[in-house]
Amino acid sequence: MKLMGHRGARDRAPENTLRSFKALLESNVSVVEFDIHQSADGVWIVHHDETLDRTTVGTGLVSEKTWSELHDIRTKEGDPLPRLEDVLSIFKDTSMELQIEVKSLGDFQKLGEVLSRNFNLSQVTVISFNHRWLYEIKTKHRSIKTACLLSGLPMNPVEIVRSAKADGISLSVNWIDEALVKRCHEDGLTVTAWNADDIEVF
Repeated sequence: MKLMGHRGARDRAPENTLRSFKALLESNVSVVEFDIHQSADGVWIVHHDETLDRTTVGTGLVSEKTWSELHDIRTKEGDPLPRLEDVLSIFKDTSMELQIEVKSLGDFQKLGEVLSRNFNLSQVTVISFNHRWLYEIKTKHRSIKTACLLSGLPMNPVEIVRSAKADGISLSVNWIDEALVKRCHEDGLTVTAWNADDIEVF
């Protein structure tokens, strides 16, 4: 079992910021999860929400801003919005594994190129609730691992993963049991649990 930092080390710095990711390197966490959107001019930005309003002093959709505009926006704590490349550079030459959630439609060919150019792909898994996007990513970049995010437990989770050409599933710990893990592992699929936030759950 591996521990994951959700949007970085959010107990030490604002979510999805360079400070948060750097702080994670000082912990015993071996996996980091973060979110990406693509800007209006094709730059992949690390940010959770579709809009800027909750965590930054800016407003509006990330996808409608150019990188030049986003570059000048700060979080409410004063941190810049990082590009995907900026975050990859923090974890490059470390053993940290990355789970990157694609939150909006974008140029997946370019996404694969950014990942291939800046990081060891064996340490990367791209995840999404949109399994059609995962299918497209896997079709364009077969060497990139993907995992299907699930909001519940369907009757046929393995078939869903296979139809997306994915390598694993990611779902709430509330939906995971020994039988599911065994079935997935027998089919060569990875299983990631989220919302496992206290020691009793572990």
